[in-house]
Amino acid sequence: MAFVVAGASGNVGSAVVTSLAASGESVKALTRSSASEKISRLKDLPGIQIVQCDLTDPSTLQGLFAGARGAFLCYGNCKQQAAAEKGFIDCAVAEGCPYLVKLGTVRSYTSLDSPIEYARYHAEIEAHLESTAGQMKWTVLCPNWFFSNHLGDLFGGIPQKNVVAYPIDTKAKATMVDPRDVADVAVALLLAEEATQSRCHKLKLDISGPEEVSTSDIAQMFTEALGREIQAVNCEREEWLAVAAQAGALEDWHARAVLLNFPLWKAGDLVFPTSAEVLQLAPPKRTMRQWIQEWAPRSPPLLKP
Repeated sequence: MAFVVAGASGNVGSAVVTSLAASGESVKALTRSSASEKISRLKDLPGIQIVQCDLTDPSTLQGLFAGARGAFLCYGNCKQQAAAEKGFIDCAVAEGCPYLVKLGTVRSYTSLDSPIEYARYHAEIEAHLESTAGQMKWTVLCPNWFFSNHLGDLFGGIPQKNVVAYPIDTKAKATMVDPRDVADVAVALLLAEEATQSRCHKLKLDISGPEEVSTSDIAQMFTEALGREIQAVNCEREEWLAVAAQAGALEDWHARAVLLNFPLWKAGDLVFPTSAEVLQLAPPKRTMRQWIQEWAPRSPPLLKP
């Protein structure tokens, strides 16, 4: 009996697949492109079946949940996210999947009228899950700001200007989290006894990292890891948007939605505790310093003027 993992090429999804494989489990790893570099790293793992499919086309999901032990649902923020995730949920329910773990976003701003567009998508999906799950048990994971959001620093602001630049007070704190710690929680739930899954049924669990971190702290960690001074900069909102657009990592609507995190960060709303159920199952342990030490060697050298 296999687990079905959507979003297998993502930061959280790939870690879920890797961890399940290490536990000796069989996994159907779903991806839009089986030729992607991230998927290629998963192909040789034991017990992994790579399935190329399109979550926006439910017909490509038929039969995937037959005999499944559980499912993990993750889909990148995009205009089709709500339709894609609701279709996945419908197929899981129709084919008798017993348990589903969905990756959500920050719970405090997830609502149907949230000013953050992707948070509205998550709220719509969660409402659908609640109303259609039937006998399928489910849990939603609500992670804080990801460490991996700072890959933009490593490959953008640092090699270009030796800066970590965000429209936020450089001393403002957030309890950001490593995506792999979120994956650890998902795997712990998927492999848990039915009694534990029942206790976590219909819960929306907050996941924060083990410490509060500011952009000033991050800049100092990069300074130590790279051996040159990196400065934290409180830039203008439009400047941050322009850099995001230039990098091409986010569409304009998505960048503007992410931008709305920074007032919440300033207000202290991105400092929140991890849910007790998570602390019992798989408490987040990875630190930003560890993440930076891992990734810093991959940062390009400072660009010449």
